[in-house]
Amino acid sequence: MTEQVRYVMLVCDDVPQNVVLHEAGPRPLEVAKVLRAETGTGLWHAKQAVTGPPPVLLFECVEERAAHQQADQLRAAGATVTVEPWRRRRPGPTGAV
Repeated sequence: MTEQVRYVMLVCDDVPQNVVLHEAGPRPLEVAKVLRAETGTGLWHAKQAVTGPPPVLLFECVEERAAHQQADQLRAAGATVTVEPWRRRRPGPTGAV
């Protein structure tokens, strides 16, 4: 007697995304203001994140629609950002993914 094997593929519509800042552009203070409005942090902390050495991970593991909205707002302020699929970071001595 032969058994039938059925495979099920799960498809997730909301793949978590990361928003990564590559360059603050000509108006870093405007980018910091947008970041402050999105995160609720102080202006000093937002400016430190924006003026840090690139790339800077601004938002981690957010839903795709929200990630694209945040990226569009940052781009409108003059920043160069990318939306990348989220990957789990494994702790280790090198911080490798």
